[in-house]
Amino acid sequence: MTAWDELSQALRHLMREQPGILLESPDPRSERGQPPPFRITLAPSALAAAEDLHRRFGDDVLLTVGYLPYPPDRQPDPVLDRLTRQLPGEPLDPGETDVQLDGPATVRSGQTLHHGLLVGNLTDRELTITTNGQVTAVVVDPRTGLMVGGFAGFQTLVGIDFHVTPGATERIPLLIGTASVVPDLGYTVPPGMWGIQVPLDLRRDGHTRGARRTPVLPLTITAA
Repeated sequence: MTAWDELSQALRHLMREQPGILLESPDPRSERGQPPPFRITLAPSALAAAEDLHRRFGDDVLLTVGYLPYPPDRQPDPVLDRLTRQLPGEPLDPGETDVQLDGPATVRSGQTLHHGLLVGNLTDRELTITTNGQVTAVVVDPRTGLMVGGFAGFQTLVGIDFHVTPGATERIPLLIGTASVVPDLGYTVPPGMWGIQVPLDLRRDGHTRGARRTPVLPLTITAA
């Protein structure tokens, strides 16, 4: 049995027993697969599965858990240095747009929360927010505003616009993930009081305003 034969069986087992745990992998239905190392990305809470795959397949697999490489002593992707900086775009003007969470946001470390963002239009012009059906939060350190985590995975890119008329407030679906981008924190953002910011793509009266970011909003992460 080749390494690919054994690995494809292991991947099929994971897909069957733990749906959603595989974020990226070679197609286990392929008879031949690609030459090793096989690149596999697992959900941020899938540390046990990563340990098992690494023990069984060693250097034949190139593992990522959430955003970070496994095992921990592997060199992280240089892109993580950019992720841990402040979000791009200008802050929202509080005189034009009011943004609040639709109730307190609490999520377990390593898990994903589907929540809501309330966006109020304080101007006399219609506000349009371009999304893929939802907006995605970034977890930040509330003391520094720097990114510490977020959602790791794929999203269906379907363009859906939310229109907020003058004086109105609209609820926009909000996705909050807790995969860590900071190796010192581990593979998931640990329990504690954190913050989130949400990048928004705005237009007013059909004119693009470009990337904006919300103020830091409170997030509670609890133990898994």
